[in-house]
Amino acid sequence: MDRILINDDILKYAQMYEQAFRGYQLDVPTKLRNIKVKLDTYNVDNHLSQDVLNEYKAYVEEIANDYDNAADKTKNLLILQPQHFQDYIDKYEGVAFQHVELDKELVYHKQVGGKRPGPKKKKFWELIVDAMHYEKIVRPIMIPIIEAMGIRTCVYCNMQYALTIDHSKGLYELDHRFPKSKYPYLCTTFYNLQPSCPTCNHGKNTATADFGLYTTDSNELHPFHLLAKPHLYLRKRRFNPQYINIHLIPSDVHNLRNCQLAKTHEKDFMIDSTYAAVKDVAEETIWRCKAYDDTYKNLFIKNFPELYSKDALHRFVFGTYSDDKNVHCRPLTKLIRDIEKDMGVIIEPV
Repeated sequence: MDRILINDDILKYAQMYEQAFRGYQLDVPTKLRNIKVKLDTYNVDNHLSQDVLNEYKAYVEEIANDYDNAADKTKNLLILQPQHFQDYIDKYEGVAFQHVELDKELVYHKQVGGKRPGPKKKKFWELIVDAMHYEKIVRPIMIPIIEAMGIRTCVYCNMQYALTIDHSKGLYELDHRFPKSKYPYLCTTFYNLQPSCPTCNHGKNTATADFGLYTTDSNELHPFHLLAKPHLYLRKRRFNPQYINIHLIPSDVHNLRNCQLAKTHEKDFMIDSTYAAVKDVAEETIWRCKAYDDTYKNLFIKNFPELYSKDALHRFVFGTYSDDKNVHCRPLTKLIRDIEKDMGVIIEPV
């Protein structure tokens, strides 16, 4: 729910991803161009007119060219930065490819003999994703990078870990902000892969998320605020979590763009409804903010001087990290931090 600034560290992680991917020596451009051959070979079954067939072939040829982008290496598809996404989207949805249907099922292979003779069909976008080797290669490369970046929670809700269970193993779940069924050329793009929980990922399905994890603008790092109205809860003295209502609002109510983003984000991921299940956490955080004063801090320092630091005390008291940049490390950190801000709680180092 908070963004990550594309700084030198993030650029290095993106380079690590690119180097690891290219280390497999897959020759993705050639794999993509092989689709053109298959389209020619089996067009008798696909029934594409020559003009339309040429558009399909030009589509994969363009992706093959963009994969490495000889003119500007920083704009190749593996590490294409978010500010350039729209340029590529405009190109691939432009008039040059107006007859390309990504969901169109195409015959791409025929088995002659064997147990399963006859045609095989795949959607056009699936052929592209297969050629770009998303399914087999990306997750093993991304897992250690995500861990090194300290991202453990869903970037959309911050309520759950970004994990899914597959064959009795916990694995990081990756969502394509721009879904591969609509934007197959972005299926292996580092900045299009956003760690998410299964609930947000599957609920989003093939929609495009308005929220992008990465930004080059430091003013866009915190677009949302989880409002629990702790002072109202305390003033009315109705000490029961059922009277706490948590709402997603823009961090800057005067920013019209953020207002619309918050409205869309809440609708897409049902943030208000989801956080209704953790009102008890909000209530406990409110009471911690009231209870842990200088007296408690001094006792902690006195009894654990070797442990004391701003972060250690904060983790002990609130169960979260003290720095906003670590919001992705632990579930519900965003909610707890926003309540702290609303109550003016700051634990300073000594």
